[in-house]
Amino acid sequence: MSAPSTLPGNPAPHAQPLGLDNSLPTQPAKGNTSFVLQEIEKVSFEDRPIVAPARGQVQVNIRQTGLCASDCHYLHHGRIGDFVVRKPMVLGHESSGIVTAVGEGVDTHKVGDRVALEPGVPCRSCPICLNGDYNHCPKLEFAATPPYDGTLCTYYNIHSTFAHKVPDTMTLEEASLMEPLSVAVYSAAMRGQVKAMQNVLVFGAGPIGLLAAAVCKAYSAKRVVVVDVIDSKLEFAKTFGATSTFKPSMPNAGESKMDASVRNANTLLEQIGDDVLRKEGFDLVLECTGAEPCIQMGVWALRPKGRFVQVGMGRSEVEYPITRICVKELEMTGSFRYGAGTYETSIALVANKLIDVTRLVTHRYLFDDAEKAFATTTRGKGEDGQTAIKVQISQGPGQA
Repeated sequence: MSAPSTLPGNPAPHAQPLGLDNSLPTQPAKGNTSFVLQEIEKVSFEDRPIVAPARGQVQVNIRQTGLCASDCHYLHHGRIGDFVVRKPMVLGHESSGIVTAVGEGVDTHKVGDRVALEPGVPCRSCPICLNGDYNHCPKLEFAATPPYDGTLCTYYNIHSTFAHKVPDTMTLEEASLMEPLSVAVYSAAMRGQVKAMQNVLVFGAGPIGLLAAAVCKAYSAKRVVVVDVIDSKLEFAKTFGATSTFKPSMPNAGESKMDASVRNANTLLEQIGDDVLRKEGFDLVLECTGAEPCIQMGVWALRPKGRFVQVGMGRSEVEYPITRICVKELEMTGSFRYGAGTYETSIALVANKLIDVTRLVTHRYLFDDAEKAFATTTRGKGEDGQTAIKVQISQGPGQA
């Protein structure tokens, strides 16, 4: 099949089919070309050694990588919380590719398998891992999180358990999007426990918020309302999982942020009406922004004994309406990355045509133009002036 565009950064056509290997025509890569963060605001391409996979590992020729806000944060700030870049680090963690070698003891994979990478590999032996909570493993090695290199390279070795095979009907671009979709599956289905006919409120129409909305819709939620302050994102959300949208207003003169959050929550409930108003709020809130006003509004928009999942990371300390949480017996929980079964579920959702993840891709770049791809993600807009939702990088077939 032909590629939808040959120009890096062109908006991705939503309806055109993609090739199974790459969405853009790519040239073969020589050696192990890697996109390396040398220091804050300084990146370069390096030819790093090709390392044979260790026991239990597979070697993957990376062909597609999506960019995440965390990649850009490391580029511009050199740290996220306690994770500090202290030496050159390969960026990227949302990737897919083709197995090019298998290590000793691997009988689940063969050369040529097409895989989506789950970029966090735990120790698989500590009490936390054995309890099934491996995303909290203290020895977790997560791609492009200091001190571990990421996946924006030609060859990447990973434990075979975390190289998830995808159906032949799935493009490698779709496969790379299993990483953000798994975040959404984990937050909505596992931490949020979304159920059929529930009313769900999602804050944020970025990739994770949109995918969380789509997951809730795929799980037969009755109503999925997406909140954002950018009109173009809200318009897109209406075509991608949201049954309706809401744009909150800024605080009025003399009105506190908390009072504005209460007002916006009440306005939303009045606008929706129906059983949302009768039950005094939504069954489930997925907060995917980390913004204090959204967190506050979400708490006020929950029904008694409703469930609130904090997905987005913002400031470490925010003002929280704790009295309402106690009085209304709200269930509050966090969501961190993904856990057991989320990749399998994500692959099934896409393979069964319940979620069309490629519609999120607004801009595509070749590996050689990785700096432009990062700039588009950071700005939130492409060189074409269009809002960037998801930016993808196409990488070429490896040649030793």
